[in-house]
Amino acid sequence: MRFVIIEDDVSVRKIVGNIIDKYKLGTIVAECGDGLKAEAIITEYAPDVALIDLLLPGQDGVELIKKLKESGLETSFIMISESTSQPMITKAYQTGIDFYIHKPINVLEITSVIRKVEESRRLREVMSLISQTTARYVSPSSLPAEQDDNAKRNRINRIFSELGIIGEAGAKNIHQLVQLVDERLQNEQDQAYQLHELYQELSLSTELDVKTIEQRVRRTITKALQNVANMGIDDYHNDKFEMYSGALFDFKEIRQEMAAIQGKSSYHGKINIKKFLEGLLFLATM
Repeated sequence: MRFVIIEDDVSVRKIVGNIIDKYKLGTIVAECGDGLKAEAIITEYAPDVALIDLLLPGQDGVELIKKLKESGLETSFIMISESTSQPMITKAYQTGIDFYIHKPINVLEITSVIRKVEESRRLREVMSLISQTTARYVSPSSLPAEQDDNAKRNRINRIFSELGIIGEAGAKNIHQLVQLVDERLQNEQDQAYQLHELYQELSLSTELDVKTIEQRVRRTITKALQNVANMGIDDYHNDKFEMYSGALFDFKEIRQEMAAIQGKSSYHGKINIKKFLEGLLFLATM
């Protein structure tokens, strides 16, 4: 990946740069210590990842990222700061950052975060590729459909088991929704969909009302969020935690849920049902 480092402390820039080089995480294409100059630099280089200090001369990191996001850049943003203010951290996430790293710089944390960002970007690219090309290049007769469906079903059941939700009433509904999403992604003319459309279609085939389906799905995915957050508390570098926290959830919400479980915050993480369903489908087709 291509990196830009925006930090007014030269020593911090050097530390971050050395970590990226040493662990072969990517290439640093530019760096600077001014918030106003940074806007032009990031726009010009359009890096994969920008590591940005919160407090910068010219304009702060939050304002800088807000402007860059509005311009349509697909850069991933990691914020670095000494601030532990929860309102400030929340504001940074609302602006659109992927991760928030506290100073002083911790080698394990920064390498782990950068690898999670890389995995998240790869997931988005693969999901985009699937949605754009599946219908075009895979005809219904080119695969043994029943065998393929059984393989997906088995993988999803294994994932449910690892997430601790296989016994939940909503697990079956989630499985059915994933099948509907899969059908839409394979239909080039019907790739845009709304959740309420899926709920209505599922309601017709199951005789459950839409509200019941939605409540079951939300409860089940919320439980999965809690279980994944607990995995991270037990072992931040657990393989399953690293995979599911990025593929099925927004990682900032996992961090928020971890803070709530540990009693550090009164706010719990939020779920994104579409991301969960599409992430589950991606994992089932790996």
